[in-house]
Amino acid sequence: MTPGIQRGDVFWANLDPTIGVEIQKTRPVVVMSNDVINQRSQLVIVVPLTTNVMRLSPSHVLIPRGEGGLTEDSKVLAEQIRAMDKQRLTTKIGTLAPRFLRLIEQAIRNSLDM
Repeated sequence: MTPGIQRGDVFWANLDPTIGVEIQKTRPVVVMSNDVINQRSQLVIVVPLTTNVMRLSPSHVLIPRGEGGLTEDSKVLAEQIRAMDKQRLTTKIGTLAPRFLRLIEQAIRNSLDM
């Protein structure tokens, strides 16, 4: 388990095994669960990132290289939001600024039609 996990933290996470079109491999994720859950639960809610930034939809957020410790331009895939055990989180990369969290929140709302 990775101690001190907070909302907005960016971690490397092992997303395998997966089925079908679920995003796979070890890749960065952004923790979106609130800090009470992050402290008290073995689960966190995350959104995965990809470096394939060619097409953006209302459920995507572009995160520029350098933000949150990312070394490449990345895209949040809010439609792939998921709960995962903290054991899947490995190395902390950094933390996103609040303005990006607000954009991710909107992308999640778009994905869930909220």
